[in-house]
Amino acid sequence: MSKQKTTGKYHHGDLRNALILVAMQVLNEQGMSALSMRELARLTGVGHNAPYRHFKNKAELLEAVASMGFRQLKALNLRLELEFANDPETQLFESGAHILKIATKQPELFNLMFGGRISLHDCGEELKQESEASLQSLIKIIANGQKQEVFAKEDLFKQTLAAMSMVHGFSAMVSSGMLQEVAQCDQRLKALMLQVFDVLIHGLKKR
Repeated sequence: MSKQKTTGKYHHGDLRNALILVAMQVLNEQGMSALSMRELARLTGVGHNAPYRHFKNKAELLEAVASMGFRQLKALNLRLELEFANDPETQLFESGAHILKIATKQPELFNLMFGGRISLHDCGEELKQESEASLQSLIKIIANGQKQEVFAKEDLFKQTLAAMSMVHGFSAMVSSGMLQEVAQCDQRLKALMLQVFDVLIHGLKKR
């Protein structure tokens, strides 16, 4: 992990978010095996029992990390709606590119969110709500494309599922190392995704 670490005293409510952010950093830099509640306490500069005031165990902490990942994805999708209000194709591509970036730069987080390490059926309410909200933000992007008559007005969920399958499948190949040669160059990876995305858009577009 980088030499900089989160330390210092926390006001009420700050420690929980600090623990989540540091846990994300540990996952990104060292992997799942390096993450423990005791190590997290050390890195945040608090007593070894302090994390248990916010998370009863490591599994609950990991759900909170995944929840933050979904919350960030939802926030990005909402920003894309505003930034590219008249360009639903770009909205959809940039949303997918964000997930690809997670798979490339933070594969442990990607697998935590999308790789089945946490069951979205048996998890806590926060994670259920955040994952559903991020899905709804993607559905809204495609619905906007239909409203603007860019995408065909077909079954909205099936179109969303097609988009998710393309993005998540491509990203899973990257996170697993199957496209390692391409993944080493951000520009080549994004160019390849754009080519794959064109195939998806051809199927979504109104004829």
